[in-house]
Amino acid sequence: MSQRIHSNNSYLTMLALIAVACCGYALPWIVVPAASMTLNGHDLAEWASLVPSQRATSPPLLAPLLLRFQLVMLSMLLGVIAAGRRRMAIAAVAICLLWAAQLPPFEFVYDINNLNYRQQFSLAAFSLIAGLCLIPLQTRRPSLLVFLSIAAAGLVTSALGLSMALGLYGAFELDAVAGAGIWVLGLSYVALIAIAFREMPVSRRR
Repeated sequence: MSQRIHSNNSYLTMLALIAVACCGYALPWIVVPAASMTLNGHDLAEWASLVPSQRATSPPLLAPLLLRFQLVMLSMLLGVIAAGRRRMAIAAVAICLLWAAQLPPFEFVYDINNLNYRQQFSLAAFSLIAGLCLIPLQTRRPSLLVFLSIAAAGLVTSALGLSMALGLYGAFELDAVAGAGIWVLGLSYVALIAIAFREMPVSRRR
């Protein structure tokens, strides 16, 4: 079996799981029952960027970076599974939509030194470039290995990002718990890894 994703069923399943993962990013990641407050992945990154201690991390705003990086990962996954004109067109449109969703507010133009805005802009640009550039690589390198690496990195960074955010909540003595969103995203990554591993030739698994 080729290392590229030729099976239409596998492609459709992967595409659906990436869509579910995007929904997971939009669902609550952190819930504070006492304060009736819930934040999805995007809002949680925004909240974390306001915590002064995040300015001193290396790199700066590390928690927001890990949380925001999920849309970058999903854009890259869309590029990797694109093979054929129809898949490439679907991937290009979806990657552009994710790019637009990551852009900072228009105020960035007047406040270009804002570290938070610069991080958002940089990640959005990287998401667009990496996602689109991965599409033609489908014909030149083993895409399943690339796919596995990206999905595994997404799983690890999402867990680390949430862990750091929970730590920030704890510093403010807020009793926060993980919401459904992180579970939906994490399980989507696990399912994507399982499908990609199943598609790999037996010789590659040994």
